Amino acid sequence: MTERGSLTVEGVVAPREGDGQRVAELETRLAQAEEALRSSNMKLRMALEIGRLGAWERDLESGEVTGTPAFRLYLGLPPEAKLTYADLQAMFHPADIERINQAIAYALRTRTDFNIEHRILKPDGSIGHVHVRGGIVFEGTKPVRFVGVLQDIRERQRLREEMDQAQRRQEFLLKLNDQISSIDDEYEIMEIASRNVSKLLKVDTAGYGEVYEDRGVIIVEREWSWGLITNEGKVEKIDRHAGPIIEALRRGEPAIINDVRSDPRLDDPALQALYSTINARAGFLVPIHKNGRFIAEFYVYSSTPRDWTSDEVALVEDVAERTWLAIEKVRAETKLREIEARFKLIAESLPALVWIVKPNLELTYTNERWVAYSGLPPEEALGHSWTAAIHPDDWVRMTEELKPVMANETPYTTEVRYRSKEGDYRWHIIRAAPVHNAATGEFRGWVGTSVDIHDLKLTEAALRVSEERLALAQRAAGIGVFDWDVPSGKVTWTEEQERLFGLDKGTFGEDFSSWEAAVLPDDLVPSNKAIGEALARHDPEINLAYRIRRPDGTVRTIDTIALFFYDDKGAPLRMVGVNIDITRYKEAEKRQNLLIRELHHRVKNTLATVQAIVGSTARTASSIDEFYQGFVGRIVSLARTHNLLTEDLWQKAALDDLVQTELGPYEDEARNRITIEGPPLELPSEAAVPIGMAIHELTTNAAKHGALSTFGGQVDVRWGIVDGERPMLHFTWVEHGGPRVGKPTRQGFGTRLLQRVLAAQLQAEVSMEFLEEGLRFSMRMPIPTGHPTFDPGM
Repeated sequence: MTERGSLTVEGVVAPREGDGQRVAELETRLAQAEEALRSSNMKLRMALEIGRLGAWERDLESGEVTGTPAFRLYLGLPPEAKLTYADLQAMFHPADIERINQAIAYALRTRTDFNIEHRILKPDGSIGHVHVRGGIVFEGTKPVRFVGVLQDIRERQRLREEMDQAQRRQEFLLKLNDQISSIDDEYEIMEIASRNVSKLLKVDTAGYGEVYEDRGVIIVEREWSWGLITNEGKVEKIDRHAGPIIEALRRGEPAIINDVRSDPRLDDPALQALYSTINARAGFLVPIHKNGRFIAEFYVYSSTPRDWTSDEVALVEDVAERTWLAIEKVRAETKLREIEARFKLIAESLPALVWIVKPNLELTYTNERWVAYSGLPPEEALGHSWTAAIHPDDWVRMTEELKPVMANETPYTTEVRYRSKEGDYRWHIIRAAPVHNAATGEFRGWVGTSVDIHDLKLTEAALRVSEERLALAQRAAGIGVFDWDVPSGKVTWTEEQERLFGLDKGTFGEDFSSWEAAVLPDDLVPSNKAIGEALARHDPEINLAYRIRRPDGTVRTIDTIALFFYDDKGAPLRMVGVNIDITRYKEAEKRQNLLIRELHHRVKNTLATVQAIVGSTARTASSIDEFYQGFVGRIVSLARTHNLLTEDLWQKAALDDLVQTELGPYEDEARNRITIEGPPLELPSEAAVPIGMAIHELTTNAAKHGALSTFGGQVDVRWGIVDGERPMLHFTWVEHGGPRVGKPTRQGFGTRLLQRVLAAQLQAEVSMEFLEEGLRFSMRMPIPTGHPTFDPGM
């Protein structure tokens, strides 16, 4: 052959004139084709890399499988590895082989592409998840090879599994709530929680134990084990656990054991024997802490080694908290019933009239003693009939005394005469204490007693002693009682008082120096001043609230209620009172006020936003349908933004999430229509709402009239942060590849939102360019830190 490939064998015609020119043309076309092929291959390679795809090809005659490095990487193979289809089949997960073969057979039969997700058994023993798409190349009617791409979808599968797991966990917790919320037996609650956790986690044993560190024991009232009868209660010593494990629980951390035999914390032979006895090879314990104390634990044990996941631990922590709350609720309700029964027993046993009145002095409860004393039928003993039994002179006085008491909802003490059924008037001392709802603080009225003191009136001294004892019994309640002898300055403190102040028994001292040393300086001066002024006014009682610092450094709020006693000349003799720790009520009050203020703020802003959206949408809509579509779209956008905000307790939302929420539905499988690029940026809620709605308007406009309304159109969204005296956000939205753009003839809601609201409320510099190739929107604004009010109606 010649250089050009012409034959020179004798008998063959030599090249004719003009053949050289045709060869040159063919060579040129060949070079162009080769260049186009190289360009195409480069584009294909870039597309595969960007899409994280591995390309492959299978020769149906030889069985050889070839592929890109990414293809081998996703299979867990080295780059130089040789691969046949038989080798590849051996890597298919046994449970997926039949489904894979069916997909390939269907593609061959119908000459269509196949698309399937399945699992891969990698050489290192791990399991991969891949998405395979491919087609068949035919020569005539004969299939000769398969070609396609493979994508690693481990992360996608992991997210699916996490979502499924989160859903199962939520369903489990909701079901558990339904089961234990209606039960009034605390032990049954423990049993149900233990059984449900055991079945869900497929463990051998689960249980709930309450910790008594002062006694050094953990009492397990209920434990549930597979195949065994429910445990009816046992007592375990705290030191049965290894030191590091119990210390972790005391710190509020879960103690996780993946394998008892290899855990260095459990190398003590006695502990190994203990866990062997209870057939526990793995497990974990989660503590419950309340008010800084380790009070309970929830535990699970498995008879085989097991690597516990954080989600399993978090689930049991949640179950433990719910179990504790349900148990405390039952105990509180039981205690309330016992208190009510005791109250009724005491009320019927006391040698006094016991009663409860509403804020308007309507009698709603009385013991049988009042019915017997007044002679009124039970149906007439309630209401306001009791006022007719008061001596007319005393009722006139009571009417005036009760005015400030009713206005200020304060305690009340007085002496009046009641008329008996025989018509005689006898002196009674009335003591009434205000009653408030423990949860809401709502004033409910007064509870009180009317004690017959007619005989005690014969001697003032006996009456004084009786009053002191009665006041002490009713007010002190055995908590923080003190008795100050004013002339001598000596103070007597009870053990409860010393415990309340965190002092050892007998260390409070015989004067007020220990008390004054514990009170915070900011509260000591006004407290002493209030006591001095009360004594100067000859007040019968005083109520103080102040803070103390205990020796361990903790600060507590104390409520003091005290009575003063004076001699005939008005000189103070004694001060007797009680101290009560009200720290938790003060903290609860602060939290409640904060939540109420925050709720008011959020509701007002949301209502203002919706109102403005309605007005603005109505002004720009030309029909009911257009109004409906625009209004619903904007409300949905507002709801999406609020969803992002509520995930962070109304503090902030990520700009990336706002953009992804709106543009995500318009992305195609190739993921080349939308570009989103920018650094992480958290926007406060007051800025997230208008910016989120602005992005919604841009997206809606692009979908209706711009780049997202036609095939091939693209949207580029980018932002950056420029540091300076105040950080600035530079945000751009660029459309191209869509229909030609012209400047709108009228200004709608979206344009007004973009050009006016952002500029006025967020101090943003907004630019909108209606270029022929597509809309270009840009915004420069200081990153907000304050609390502007969103008003899209500007």
